[in-house]
Amino acid sequence: MLSLPLRCWAEIDSKALEYNVRQLRSIGPDIMAVLKADAYGHGSELVSPLLYSLGIRHFGAATVAEGVALRQLLPHAPEPFIYVMTASLACEAEAIVDNSLIPFVSDLPTAVALSEAALKLGRSVQIHVEVDTGIGRAGFPPSVIASCWDALMALPALTVTGICTHFTYADSVSPDDPLAQLAIFESVVHSLALPANVTVHAANSPAALYGLLNAQTLMRPGLLLYGISPSPHWPDREGFAYKAALSLYARVLLVREMPEGSEISYGRTYRLPSAARIATIGIGYGDGFPRRLSNIGHVLAPNGCRLPIRGRVCMDQVCVELPPGMKLVPGDVVTIVGSAGGSSITVGDLAKLIDATPHEITTGLTGRVGRTLTS
Repeated sequence: MLSLPLRCWAEIDSKALEYNVRQLRSIGPDIMAVLKADAYGHGSELVSPLLYSLGIRHFGAATVAEGVALRQLLPHAPEPFIYVMTASLACEAEAIVDNSLIPFVSDLPTAVALSEAALKLGRSVQIHVEVDTGIGRAGFPPSVIASCWDALMALPALTVTGICTHFTYADSVSPDDPLAQLAIFESVVHSLALPANVTVHAANSPAALYGLLNAQTLMRPGLLLYGISPSPHWPDREGFAYKAALSLYARVLLVREMPEGSEISYGRTYRLPSAARIATIGIGYGDGFPRRLSNIGHVLAPNGCRLPIRGRVCMDQVCVELPPGMKLVPGDVVTIVGSAGGSSITVGDLAKLIDATPHEITTGLTGRVGRTLTS
């Protein structure tokens, strides 16, 4: 079969991931590597075996289907431990049990469905009980969990092996914001007759980074694992550094001389004030490059020069303006995220331009974007 060049692709730096894991381990508790949404867009097939080789044994998925896919990529039970971090349906209970997944459970009916599925399959199932300390989307309310606890513990073929919560304000302007939730969570933990060796966890990337761990035995880094700042509002933690794992590239498809007054791309949103050379780049919102970057974003030429986007980002292409004298030809590579010639564009830079979160940038990368692991 004819091998065709990729128009756009992401490179995932294995050394950066390894460095970030070492840094996270310096904080304290064990690590649950969060691999939701195809490892935050970095590619679960690439990232999960690498993290396993680095000694990670806890992995977080968002859905049962993601958990099943991870189980196929990684060794089978008892390790690694693969968690389903969002509410699951009763009809998914057998798949959870059959694949040795550990779901976060927010209500008694879900726990009953899991127990029944385990009995039917002649298996057992572990669960982590989620407590709603303020996020309002999942978890047992603190006022209810005590009355349900004995019923949970009595369910056959089901074992409570963890208790958790999720911060609402962990990426807000003040590190003090999650403290009230942490106090509620710790109060619930202390009020329950927890079995020995129950895993306790609450801290996502920003909460772990700024020490909101207390007696927790597990942390759940997402963005930080991939070397992306989890909270641009907070100062960097002294002595802690991380390295971006993802770089995104695209090829120049065309370079054309355009006369003064030329209108660029859909909607005629940009008109050249003078003659210019316009390069068409092989990436668009069909690849996950946000349309909101139209007329405000940049890409980096190989020498680090910032090339401004002109006109609207299209599904498959984007146009940029070249400075006078720049020699760029079809097939040349520009940097969408990463470093070139002493300049850089980060995921956080793109997110800030369009008032998004960094998660939105990386998880938006589609299957059309090739992904490779580099060292």
